[in-house]
Amino acid sequence: MDRDLPHSGDPLLQRALAAGEQAWRRGDLRDAHLLLELALSRARWRNDPAGMLSAGQLLGHVAYAAGDLEGACVYHLEVLDRSRALGLALGEASALHNLGLVAAAQGEPALAHQLITAAATRYTALGHAQGAADAHANLERLATQWARAYGGDDERG
Repeated sequence: MDRDLPHSGDPLLQRALAAGEQAWRRGDLRDAHLLLELALSRARWRNDPAGMLSAGQLLGHVAYAAGDLEGACVYHLEVLDRSRALGLALGEASALHNLGLVAAAQGEPALAHQLITAAATRYTALGHAQGAADAHANLERLATQWARAYGGDDERG
């Protein structure tokens, strides 16, 4: 996510975001969801775009981890729309990458490939080497999975 977007400086919002992210990382998805919904509500109330983007992206990750692919899609689409409206290219690339992973989990390989490729292109244009590398690694991993699932030969010898 773009780091130069100013936060409101609201300590409650920052604590809710941090606690929600920690809960997600340790696998406590219920608490993560509650804390991040609080953060999103607070960010909307404070009109804090950075807080809204951070909470939305994390809520998308929580939904994905919980198997709620529709919810993940909704949150990541919201982040994509908001990033585009604010002209945040890195936020757009990140949202496209996340949406591609959701599409892959939904069994939509063509859409997943399109979205992750678009993310890789944006990351590369921004000079964000790690984002581009992650996107390319996911494309390769997904291609291998799809080749196995559809009976393709993925041997490289």
